[in-house]
Amino acid sequence: MEELPKGTVSVREILKYFDRDRYLSLSDSVEYLCLSERTVRGLLPEIPHFRVGKKLLFKKSELDQWMEHCREDPGDPDVKEIADEIVERLLG
Repeated sequence: MEELPKGTVSVREILKYFDRDRYLSLSDSVEYLCLSERTVRGLLPEIPHFRVGKKLLFKKSELDQWMEHCREDPGDPDVKEIADEIVERLLG
């Protein structure tokens, strides 16, 4: 395959960029987030978005960041507590 001259960007790289960080409509955002439209509208005060007239737009990268803030961390299991329960069952 022929190497691209310096300073030139491939179409594949451009398409990857647009897919990574583009603006989504409300319906596209609902589908992307797997949430109902009612839920997304209810969360508008905390979801980053743009309002152009009556149209709502969401930047895909900002939706990803917002979702990361919603992640629930189960935390580290208490190994001593689990070991004590196992010992109790075995000896119990």
